[in-house]
Amino acid sequence: MANVGKPVPLEGSERRRKRLGRRTNPVTPVTLAENVTESVKEIISDERLFRLREPINLKVRHSGPYCLIAYSELGIEGYGRNEDEALRSFADVFSATWDAYAEEEDSKLTQDARVLKQRLIDLVAGVRTA
Repeated sequence: MANVGKPVPLEGSERRRKRLGRRTNPVTPVTLAENVTESVKEIISDERLFRLREPINLKVRHSGPYCLIAYSELGIEGYGRNEDEALRSFADVFSATWDAYAEEEDSKLTQDARVLKQRLIDLVAGVRTA
């Protein structure tokens, strides 16, 4: 599940910013701000932080009571009843895709899966515990 936290009170935000460093649009449903799906540089899920080599833009669609957030270049999408749930779902699917492809031996993957693995590896600069 995505790393879900509570909004940081104003008096603790400066201390937290110094501890964590500056994060530009990480995909984590802690607090939604405008354009949170543009220029995404980090994805946080399963207590892991995926740092991206280049910022990505996620597509957001609304259909009835549901929200869909996708990164079509990798075919990864998440959905929920609101943008917060959809971001959480997207981060979970991204993490599961990383586990299934980027961490698997090439000999166990089809040609298409090896292409996806390489695209994931090219996108992600590093993975660490969040």
